[in-house]
Amino acid sequence: MRVGFLGVGIMGKQMVTTLLRKGVQVAVWNRSAEKCQELVAAGAKALPTPKAVVDECTVTHAMLSDPSASERVVFGSDGVLGAIRHGRSYIDHSTIDEMSGLKMADAIGEKGGRFLAAPVSGGWRDAAKGELLFICGGDKALFESQLEPGAGMAAMGARHWHVGSPADAARAKLMLQIMMGSMIGALAETLALTEKAGLDPGQVMDMFNSSAMANPISAAKGKLMADKTYYPPNFQIYLQQKDLRLALALADKLGMAAPIAATVNSQYVAARQQGLADADFAAVREVYSTSPLSKVS
Repeated sequence: MRVGFLGVGIMGKQMVTTLLRKGVQVAVWNRSAEKCQELVAAGAKALPTPKAVVDECTVTHAMLSDPSASERVVFGSDGVLGAIRHGRSYIDHSTIDEMSGLKMADAIGEKGGRFLAAPVSGGWRDAAKGELLFICGGDKALFESQLEPGAGMAAMGARHWHVGSPADAARAKLMLQIMMGSMIGALAETLALTEKAGLDPGQVMDMFNSSAMANPISAAKGKLMADKTYYPPNFQIYLQQKDLRLALALADKLGMAAPIAATVNSQYVAARQQGLADADFAAVREVYSTSPLSKVS
């Protein structure tokens, strides 16, 4: 049986490409069907609906943009639920809120299927190398089967954790997104102040990268900020802001103040308002700029 895959945007395309490269047969679907053409040329099989993919594939993966897209693919016309049954499994790699994950898990379980929430950490370059990190919650047997050689998650990832329920997976992924968004937001402000102070951003980044504060993502995003090259994106502004929004909703639900996340979220909102929603999230640096940014990298 082929492995199914729903959603072949920036991340999904690379995840499917990795599966094909490792000899896995893949059936794909995307809301904009033309995005499947390159994958079909590489050996994938395109199907017209999510229902058709699940009907043909024992295990179907999904990588979608937000909770509404995830729910629409499952519950909508010709959606996943139309074909889920005993012997069919569905794994959602999207970063969504916990209630959406639990809603899908309950509906799929009622149909006799198995569900795993498995949001990923890493960008499209990590996906292309098969080095994603999977944060999983849900059916433990399904999780363990995905770690076997040749299984989809084993092919696409470097590390895999089972943290409990789908809600636990959603919460754990948001912890990573708070930290990442806050780090890059702080870096943006630091480099903006660096330039305002008349210092060389390259030298300051060299000092930073040589210190105890050095880390790979800050080094990579700092270079993008210094060069002002935000296209093509590795992870877009609108996605980072969506994740911070979900994290703030979780904090509110739990009755905890999250002032740092709230402040950083406002930076990404401002970047969206400047027309940078589809830029790499390093473009949050531009909220401190006085001149408009060209969208040409």
